[in-house]
Order: sequence, then C-alpha cells, then structure tokens
Amino acid sequence: MVRIYPTAGLFALTALMFTHAAPTRRQLGNLECNIDRGEIVFHVAQLGATVSSLGNATGLVAANSSTDADIQAMQSGATGAGGAIKQILLALINGDNADPSLRDQVGGNLTMVLTALSDLNSTDPTASALLAQANTQLVNAVLAGNGVVNNCK
Repeated sequence: MVRIYPTAGLFALTALMFTHAAPTRRQLGNLECNIDRGEIVFHVAQLGATVSSLGNATGLVAANSSTDADIQAMQSGATGAGGAIKQILLALINGDNADPSLRDQVGGNLTMVLTALSDLNSTDPTASALLAQANTQLVNAVLAGNGVVNNCK
C-alpha cells in the first residue's frame, strides 16, 4: 500500500530546489507547462491509489485475461509511470536533461494500464465505480502528459 505524505514531499522538493544551481528557463517552463507537470503527477498518484483499491474489489470480470493479471498489470503500469515521472522531475530539479526514454516509459506504462483496464468490467456497483474512476484518472493523466509534451519546450 502506498502512503503519500504531501508535506514531507513538498519540503523535500523545496529543499532540493534551493540546494542546486538556478534552473534554466526550459526547466522552469511557463505557467501552462508547470500546471501540466503538476497534473500528471497528481493524476498518476490518484490512479495508483484507485488501482490499489481495485485489487481488493469483488465482482471484477476479465474478458481476455485473468482478473489478477489485469490488476497486476495496472499496478505495475501505474508504479512504472510514477517512477519515470519522478526521474524526470529529479533531472529537472538537478538542472540535468531528462533521459528522453523516460517519456516513452511514461507512455508505455499508461498504455499498459489502459490495456488492462479495458479488459475489466463488473456488475458490482462499487467495483464499477472504481473502474470508471480509474478510467477518468487515466484519461486525465494522458491529457496532462500530452500537455507537458506540447507546452514544455
């Protein structure tokens, strides 16, 4: 289970920002770029929490795979996307260029979540609501990711 401590994370992020050289303009980005960056972090974190809840849901049915395999793929995808995003942010904070393959990792992991999520359905109202919530969070993460690609130049 993932626990998020926003205050500690914010403090650590702030401390890192003040201990390194001033970031370049590209790293700082414009307002729209930084909103998109914040949104993808937020939505992927939300998606990870929802996927964890889906792991405990009853009444899930998988069309082409096993339910456990789909849940595991979604958890792996959400964790992988979050890890790649974290590496990108650390590179920006440290004044380095992020490895271009990290962007592909984010996209590939979100695609893994989409594939597994598309395979699941449920007649249970709670599980159905979680599936819909995960789908919304995934769409929002993808939109934010596209915003980063388009606005952070």
